[in-house]
Amino acid sequence: MRAARRLARSAGAAALALLLSLPLAGCDPKAKTAQTIDAQWHRQALLDGHLSKWLALAPTPSGMFLTAFDRDWRPRPNQAAVELTLQARLVYAMAIGYELSRDRRYLEAATRGGDFLLEHFHDPVNGGFFHVVAADGKLVADIKRTYGQAFALYALSHLYRVTQDERYRKAALRSWQEIAAGLRAPNGGFVNEATRNFSPMTGARTQNPLMHLFEALLALHEATGDAAALAGAKQLGDFVVYKLLQGRPDGGAMIAEWYDASWVPLPTREAGGYVDLGHQFEWSHLLQTAARQGVSPLYGPVAERLLQYALQKGYDDVDGGAFNRADPDGERVVREKFAWQQAECLHAMIVGAQTTGRNDLLRRYEQTLALIRNELIDPRGGWKGGALQTCQRISCGDEQLDPYHMTSMHRAAIEAGR
Repeated sequence: MRAARRLARSAGAAALALLLSLPLAGCDPKAKTAQTIDAQWHRQALLDGHLSKWLALAPTPSGMFLTAFDRDWRPRPNQAAVELTLQARLVYAMAIGYELSRDRRYLEAATRGGDFLLEHFHDPVNGGFFHVVAADGKLVADIKRTYGQAFALYALSHLYRVTQDERYRKAALRSWQEIAAGLRAPNGGFVNEATRNFSPMTGARTQNPLMHLFEALLALHEATGDAAALAGAKQLGDFVVYKLLQGRPDGGAMIAEWYDASWVPLPTREAGGYVDLGHQFEWSHLLQTAARQGVSPLYGPVAERLLQYALQKGYDDVDGGAFNRADPDGERVVREKFAWQQAECLHAMIVGAQTTGRNDLLRRYEQTLALIRNELIDPRGGWKGGALQTCQRISCGDEQLDPYHMTSMHRAAIEAGR
């Protein structure tokens, strides 16, 4: 009798879970998502609580951005040089700040930062962008890292989209041509890094620069409508979907983080292999966005499979939010919650709900937003490095996080909440 009652309760719980995961019949997913999301709150949290701090403190007269601040927004000493990724991410953030506020101070910071990027980071001989330059424009490190190239392309694409300045369109299109010519791997995808003249450097490979290059190509296509950007996004997306994606017996799928030179995933934690759970959420919303842009109809179902895995292995259904990473076999999950992963988790809930109208994604959006508001948003401005329990167990550091992940998430929420 007790067993029958347990079975009935289990069946009832399963039915309830299924009901909560389904969209309401006849309901437009975008309209339903817009009713849930408070776009005004996201706008205020981004502009007043975050980007205003970067606008006040990061720009310098040369166009270089200061990128290192402590939690009280005091600049770190000895910032005589800047790394490509951080310069580009701040150009992007300032461009979005201007787009949302129409405050010309953001526009000035974005364009001066973009001009510094083009004048001092761009290699006039070989193409591509250097890794580190000094405030006076002198070269500090001349290697070409695909991760940084992706963010330079991303920044220039958004800068053109927001300003409609033809210089940035030409620079963005040229950048993609140089990246494609210099950094493609002969066996697919792109190398992690190369010398100044684009000679590939050896070592393990990671999916991370591929993901951000895919993101940058979507931004380039959105901004310019360029057919080469669309073709590049499809070629790169197909490589990830057909070569790197690993299906699961339950129908979910995941993308490992590290690979050998032949794109075979590193097999164990001891060998350096793992699955970054935040990146599963990130790939999910990027592929869903690509499907909307018409890159490939296949990407929508793949995005849902990645989201299924991410929710099963990487989501905290008790307190909300995304966990850190899993072993390659998915058996061991590292349960820390760092800030950027929460932003990408929330971003995936927003895009997934817009696409499907699923109640469980809207519920998790609200749950994770509560975690972010209660534990991650710093009253002094910006975000803390991780959730409360994470930072009690391990040090989250005293550094301000650059605003890229948060800006992208808030922008998606503002658009979805309109």
